[in-house]
Amino acid sequence: MRDDIKEYNAVDQVARKFCEAVKAGRSEIVKPYFYEKAVFFGQLNERTYQSGPIEEFYKTIDTFGACGDDYISRIDVLMLEKTIAVVQVIEDNWHGYKFTDILNLNKINGEWKIVAKVYDTLSGKE
Repeated sequence: MRDDIKEYNAVDQVARKFCEAVKAGRSEIVKPYFYEKAVFFGQLNERTYQSGPIEEFYKTIDTFGACGDDYISRIDVLMLEKTIAVVQVIEDNWHGYKFTDILNLNKINGEWKIVAKVYDTLSGKE
């Protein structure tokens, strides 16, 4: 049986906050939607692997700052099952990069929280 649409909408709203924070260059927008012990892992420019606590992601957003008006994103809720969800976020024009993020969420104490962010990127400058 499929979960109620309101759950999909709640997960979608978390992903929208993620995109809002990335575009604005302000991690405080998305921090409430991450689990405090969340992690990230990804590949930058097909060469450099990055991983660690989510605070490193916050630092990156804040350091790079706001994106230009050409930043665009797409959100797809790929899977939702009771207390787990998987979301794909595709982003173009984040400071010259194209990202694909996979956000893994858990429903913790009644709230959807991002517990892991995995990403891959291509440079739009290449």
